[in-house]
Amino acid sequence: MKNHFLRNGRVLLFGHRGYSSLAPENTLAAFRILLEKQIPGAELDVHRCKSGELVVTHDDNLERVTGFKGRVAETDFSRIRSLDAGGWFSHEFKGKKIPLFDEVLELLGKNVYFDIELKRRGKAENGLEEEVLSRMRAHNIENLSLLSSFNPWCIRRVNRLAPEIPTAVIYSASKKLSFFLRHGEALFITNARFLKPNYKVVRPWTILVQGKVFKAEVLPWIVNDPQIAEKLLKAGARGIISNDPGKILTLDYYRSPAR
Repeated sequence: MKNHFLRNGRVLLFGHRGYSSLAPENTLAAFRILLEKQIPGAELDVHRCKSGELVVTHDDNLERVTGFKGRVAETDFSRIRSLDAGGWFSHEFKGKKIPLFDEVLELLGKNVYFDIELKRRGKAENGLEEEVLSRMRAHNIENLSLLSSFNPWCIRRVNRLAPEIPTAVIYSASKKLSFFLRHGEALFITNARFLKPNYKVVRPWTILVQGKVFKAEVLPWIVNDPQIAEKLLKAGARGIISNDPGKILTLDYYRSPAR
């Protein structure tokens, strides 16, 4: 079966970290709302914690969403599971937990397609890519998945392990990133099929160049304004990643049953 992302003409839409404008990011609550709102795609972030489990959370450090000053890679899952990952968002979500990757896949099933961001620093391998691929296969979602990362070494490894699964290089102009990772140049050492730029660094002509010259499809993030989304799609973007995907879903681009 051909991978969902390689089907020509399909305009994609992802809820960024679930439906993160209505619930705390990357929690089961955010992914349940995504299903309720019938958003076709889910973007999520996967780390490997100290005890080896795959957990769905964005930052390397747990402090922003839990108040606990510890790195995911240096914290056992039992400790991570004890933390409140919802109270920072609102009292309504107090007590929500950081989920396992398996739990998110069990909830979403084959009702959506996936953009799975791999969170690993540097060249040193920790088994993240192998374990993510193993869980994807166990849930039979390989043909519904795109694997992405800021880390080009992650993408290179995925391409060696599973060349049939499309990959994406993520980039932005943030000075927290090395200069090499701010403009999409990692595309040249990864052979990724997609580029995922922060929408603020994207212009219509850059989408054209990346598509025609570099043969890469473009998925901008995080686009919450339908007018901006429409301009990017008109310029040739393959899809949109949004914190408020319900607003973007109203565009004519998503009224086709092929979405």
